[in-house]
Amino acid sequence: MPDREKNANTARVTTPLHININADNFDTETNFIIKLWEESSIRPYILKYSKGISQQPRVLLFIVFIFLFIFYYNISGESIDKNDVGKTELMQEVDMLTKIIPTEGDGECTAILLNWNRLDNIKIIVKNLCQYSMFKEIFIWNNNVDIHLSDPMFADTHCNKIRYYNSPGNIYFIARYIACSMATTKYCYFQDDDWMIRHLRSMYSNFLRFPNLIHTDTNADVYSSTNWKWCFFNDDIDLHSCYSWVGTGAFTSRGNVLKFLKMTSKTEMSSLEFIYGDMYFTTYLNQVPYQLENSLIELPQENGFGLTSEERMRNKLYMHKALIRLYNYLSSLKNDNSTQDTKEYSPTFYERDVRSPCHNDKCLFLTNKHSFPNIKLFKYKPYINISESERLHSSFFDTQHFISYPYSHAVDNDNSTVWISQDVIRKDDYIGLDLLLPMPVPLTFNLIMNHNSDYFNHLSIQISHDGSDWIQLSPLPKLEIHEISSTTKNNLLLCQFRIRETGFRFLKLVSTRDLNFTFSIYDFTFNGMDNNNDNEVVGDTGLNNNDNDSGD
Repeated sequence: MPDREKNANTARVTTPLHININADNFDTETNFIIKLWEESSIRPYILKYSKGISQQPRVLLFIVFIFLFIFYYNISGESIDKNDVGKTELMQEVDMLTKIIPTEGDGECTAILLNWNRLDNIKIIVKNLCQYSMFKEIFIWNNNVDIHLSDPMFADTHCNKIRYYNSPGNIYFIARYIACSMATTKYCYFQDDDWMIRHLRSMYSNFLRFPNLIHTDTNADVYSSTNWKWCFFNDDIDLHSCYSWVGTGAFTSRGNVLKFLKMTSKTEMSSLEFIYGDMYFTTYLNQVPYQLENSLIELPQENGFGLTSEERMRNKLYMHKALIRLYNYLSSLKNDNSTQDTKEYSPTFYERDVRSPCHNDKCLFLTNKHSFPNIKLFKYKPYINISESERLHSSFFDTQHFISYPYSHAVDNDNSTVWISQDVIRKDDYIGLDLLLPMPVPLTFNLIMNHNSDYFNHLSIQISHDGSDWIQLSPLPKLEIHEISSTTKNNLLLCQFRIRETGFRFLKLVSTRDLNFTFSIYDFTFNGMDNNNDNEVVGDTGLNNNDNDSGD
């Protein structure tokens, strides 16, 4: 064993070590240093004093070190500066749209919150609402006499917009409408204390276009009720109302709230009905709320209101009472030949095309495709209660398709979900986006779908600054169409196009002829990134585009 170790040690020592050196690198670096030395302004001084310090190697070594440090610092500084320029340009490009948010209506709205027994939720909601510039105040009405709200309780929210009212008693839901009547702004926003609402800017932007209409926000399941099962029409008395819950986010004008409070007096509501104002508000205004559909985020639901089957039946009872009172009120106006205007506001239910907020709250999804049958198929009569109305509507039409493939799936930034229209694409059907404000930069749009490519052969692309007057782009932007992998059976199509025009807010893609397949939209997004295609003006997409197709 000792001999083996000795031999092994000898082998390790005597085995030659081969190192491959690339001399070109050394030559380059050496030549560069020599050139730098020859051109250096401090070279004469170093040569002058080199004889004196040559006998002091430590001093000489120190001077060389200082020289190399200065050289390295200058080279590194130039490199950092160049990198920073590139990063700055990239950041400016990325932030071009992320820093652009709507400012119309700033400070013109008061957020109304009701506190009962979930103060921790209220604090979370306050912190969320405080970041939005549309809210001048956050008015918290405290219905719990055992708690006295004050600033120290909300110190962690760092919000300076909070106003409190500690009620001497619990007046339930009507408190939010009284609070709105006390607001100093012309608009109010409502939400309950068990939801986090993410898409406030987009909902508010559409509300500002039509402030005479209540705007509400809910998920696909509830949307299928508030746009179908809970809609009540009777043309004989100008009844055109749909019930919508305001607890998951609602914008309204203060004027509409005052009108509602007056209606509670005109219809001689009982005191018990009065405190359940949420079951009356949207119905009493006799205008279908402008409802947006998207996914919701739940906060802790303990001590909730209206969760048990018994409480749900109670809510439906008051919904029905509201309808009966409204029906009788409108009937009396007809009998008295009243000149009071009871017509449906514009845009009417079937004139509306804004469906869902985009995932990042930067846009709204548009389409003229409705998801439910004509709501006038059922003529409301007071003897039909809410449960019976639900049964009749459900037996006539199943809403499960919409619940599985709702509008919001077209703009949720998730390629595994899809909006599929109930009906095939017809001539003049469209999809589009409301970008919330006029765009100051050219935009690139990305549309992911599971369509027959024939869709792109019969397409018109239109833009508008106000959503009313439309300009057709001619020639069409170049459509870059690719297949992308998918978890579905078939690969999806990705269509990208860039619009160089600026100043527009609305975009829509209009079909110019009937097609035999439905819309199947997986994602629809936009950005301000420059893909270096600005010099391209292309009328032919490679798919035989014909924007003047008559559909014959």
